[in-house]
Amino acid sequence: MIKFAPRHKGGHNLLAQLKQRLKKLKEESKKGKSSSKPKFSIRKEGAGQVCIIGLTNSGKSTLLRALTNVDVEIADYPYTTKEPVVGMMNYADVLIQLIEIPSTFDPDTTPLMQTADEIIALIDGEQEIGNQIEELNKIILKNKADDKIIWVLNKAERRTHLGMINISAIAKVGLNKLKEEIWNRLGLIRVYTKSPGKEKVVPPVTLRKGSTVKEVAKSIHKDFLKTFHFARVFNSSQFSGQKVGLDFQLNDLDVVEIHTK
Repeated sequence: MIKFAPRHKGGHNLLAQLKQRLKKLKEESKKGKSSSKPKFSIRKEGAGQVCIIGLTNSGKSTLLRALTNVDVEIADYPYTTKEPVVGMMNYADVLIQLIEIPSTFDPDTTPLMQTADEIIALIDGEQEIGNQIEELNKIILKNKADDKIIWVLNKAERRTHLGMINISAIAKVGLNKLKEEIWNRLGLIRVYTKSPGKEKVVPPVTLRKGSTVKEVAKSIHKDFLKTFHFARVFNSSQFSGQKVGLDFQLNDLDVVEIHTK
């Protein structure tokens, strides 16, 4: 329409109005596009990222604090948590990132479920279990996250459930079992490294199950592959300390000592 606006004095006024309107429409369009994007994008840290979901007052904040010691607001009134809260859980020298998702389940926060490695679906043991499972399953399926759910029953001093991990977040009961399940689901191994004649380095390197000495060498420094001579692997087996090459497959808690040329 700007192209066909008349070029006399009145036309100039019309042209200015059209340009101003076009500018406003472009700005509104940009705002619309930006608002359609998720508001929260949390960078993954540690060996894995795990979301905690549950209906209001199911004990998500209490569980997050119990597992990570993060300072999070806890109250008896519903919908206390307004934004995602992040904490780091320590499991046997490995840090794992936990994120509490507000039980409002708004479009700004639920995309975090899609990118997480695992999701803890927390059930309140003081409330009717079936309805909670049904409501959470709707959210889980909507976000295509049904393949990474750990069902956890909180307030297990009230009741237990055979198909879930039973815990009490406030009494810190069952948390070690939950931590172990979180770790096992990640499909990782912990590999410690050491220099000849020295103690192992903590924290360990975390690698996918089936990884080899080659992956360990690359994680330390890329030049190790060029100067690699051999490695010794120490563990609880009868072959502890054996001399191996780059293709040797490692197990959880192995200690690798790399020798260079």
